[in-house]
Amino acid sequence: MREHTVPRAQLAERLSEESGRRLTLVACPAGYGKTTLLAAWRESEVARKPIAWLSLDEGDDDPTVLWSYVIEALCRACPSLRDAISPEVTSAASITEVVLPRLVNELVEQGEIALVLDDFHRLSVGPACATVAWFVEHAPSTVQLVILTRTEPPLRLPALRARGELLELRADDLRFTQRDALEFLNGRLDLDLSVEDVASLVARTHGWPAGIYLAALSLGKAAEADRSARIRSFGASSQHVIDYLTAEVLETHDPLTQSLMVRTSILERLSGPLCDAVMETQGSAVMLDALSRSNLFLVQLDDESDWYRFHHLFAQLLRVELQRRDPDLIPALHRRAYEWHREHGSTEEAIHHAMAAGAFAEAADLVANVYARYGNAAKYVTVLNWLEAFPDEVFRDDPRLRLVEGWMLAVSGRPDDAAAAVVPDEPSHWVDDGPLPDGFPSLEASLTTLRAIFLEPAKGDVGAQLALARRAAELVSPGTVWRSAVCWAVGWGLYFHGRFDEADRWFEESAVAGSAAKQWIAADSSLAYRSLIAGVLGRVSDQQELAEQAERAMREHRIEGMDGVALVALGLSLAARDRLPEALTVVENGVEFIRRTRQRIHLAHALLHLAGVLRALGQSESAIAVAGEARSIIVGCKDAGILNDRLRAFGLSPSVGSSRRDGGLTDRELIVLSLLSGQFSEREIARDLYLSHNTVHSHTRTIYRKLAVSSRAEAVARGRELGLL
Repeated sequence: MREHTVPRAQLAERLSEESGRRLTLVACPAGYGKTTLLAAWRESEVARKPIAWLSLDEGDDDPTVLWSYVIEALCRACPSLRDAISPEVTSAASITEVVLPRLVNELVEQGEIALVLDDFHRLSVGPACATVAWFVEHAPSTVQLVILTRTEPPLRLPALRARGELLELRADDLRFTQRDALEFLNGRLDLDLSVEDVASLVARTHGWPAGIYLAALSLGKAAEADRSARIRSFGASSQHVIDYLTAEVLETHDPLTQSLMVRTSILERLSGPLCDAVMETQGSAVMLDALSRSNLFLVQLDDESDWYRFHHLFAQLLRVELQRRDPDLIPALHRRAYEWHREHGSTEEAIHHAMAAGAFAEAADLVANVYARYGNAAKYVTVLNWLEAFPDEVFRDDPRLRLVEGWMLAVSGRPDDAAAAVVPDEPSHWVDDGPLPDGFPSLEASLTTLRAIFLEPAKGDVGAQLALARRAAELVSPGTVWRSAVCWAVGWGLYFHGRFDEADRWFEESAVAGSAAKQWIAADSSLAYRSLIAGVLGRVSDQQELAEQAERAMREHRIEGMDGVALVALGLSLAARDRLPEALTVVENGVEFIRRTRQRIHLAHALLHLAGVLRALGQSESAIAVAGEARSIIVGCKDAGILNDRLRAFGLSPSVGSSRRDGGLTDRELIVLSLLSGQFSEREIARDLYLSHNTVHSHTRTIYRKLAVSSRAEAVARGRELGLL
């Protein structure tokens, strides 16, 4: 703990004595010493129990990213956890269903432990916060969860408060009392102020610790006779603090140090080489080290690191000063930061600074280049947040970005939104101009592959899917990174046409190509389908070997939550060896994974296999009920392929020519139509659904076409006429 900080013994005691509460919330504005308090508490408490600490930033506003970092922090605090659960969270859909339940079970075995989430206000009200809310409700009593935030978190605080499960420390708790201020100003800083002057300063700042510290920086340089007058002139308004910062903090440093502090305030974290690049100078590392020793507003990120950050409040004030001094320089500073981070592989920071510099073409190139890697790691929200930050006209006119949105929406289980995202507003903008940064040879190849893997299966059209998959195989050559996915798509289409031998050859190529290119999802899923084919063809030994290989590979590559077909294949291999009770549990788990993908054909296929296991167990009524659910999906498909025959095996016939009262609208289009009936603008609807404005606009145009209307009012009227609203 720094020698200038004031111990807050009573607050630390409350944190320790009431550690059994389900949530400890430290919530107050910047500058109240939240982090300082918890850091001091950690030093005193860590001998009694492990304490994991994670400081959040905007990049953590993605459930996958957030829990990867949380688990890594917990593993550092409790090394034995690393053997039981991996920090690499690979499926956003499985976090509250798989990752967090597994984490909770492992934490039960760890004994007492604390988890501190600092800067929680950096998470938006969205999926990441929802996963934290789940953890708050389900964490074992041995876990003390501490959240530090400037704003009220979107958690169920009233319910926790009513049950006595919430410890709250607010601004009134963290304000400096006169005793605290005396200890700080006289005991720590040796200012030798009178009791009356200290009381006056506490009153003028309302006990705001940062304000008292700002005043102390000035008082330490003033003659003793002038100190009372300075205190009387000090105010805590925002403008006064900015003026005070300029006159009493910045101007006490030499011009070069001032320039470093002001110009590097654009950075979230600072290092000597990065600051050298931004400042176009040398020697920043020495200046940062000196500043961190003399200024509480610049902190080292850890004891062995060469990285620093400004206190958030101080950084905000410095940015105001930068805007006043050199507003025209700000884009150039961001561009230099972008170039440094790009060269050093800091992708997310590079994209942030490119956007801030207005270098949207460079940002688009980066996003188009890295999105697949982020998608494979289930960091869909991160990529979608990048896309949302582009100006509408830039996003609309760049087909690469439209395709990135389509891919991310599709792999995150939102195929209807993906289909809307890739409908061009202006077809002339979708002219191919050569290979894409992600490895596709053309826009057509990317769009065709997307449609073959996700969009047509979601619509329930096996015939259209196979035609698209064959076209994709013509466009994507062997030996390229996307070949595995394309081979998988062809194999899948052939499988659902009942052409099993031919499908097996394509799946085999997909598995080999995917392993070479480390495209594990396609490769491991292909093994699962090869097991299913072996089962159909009566090769029980191959069926078992391939199913176990697929399930093992998905675990090793940490993608078990992304594709339930491996579990279905494993369950059917167990059933083929008369291990029916085990088979039922495994297939049921596979069905639940697949259900989250919103892929009609996949789900109907898995349900029919589940029905078969139930029937083999003699549970005929349950089997018919599950087959009936599959039938309800199949009747909405244009071409369900072999599933029609499998459905008939249960004595059920797919409905032919059933009339639809929904106007042919998808589930997402029905939701958009319901919101169009209210007062929301399209942009507000987009925010509500976590979509881009362009995607909602595409949904709206599709609704108009399907309902044969030309305006919002006509669409709402037609929706009411059909009973959709």
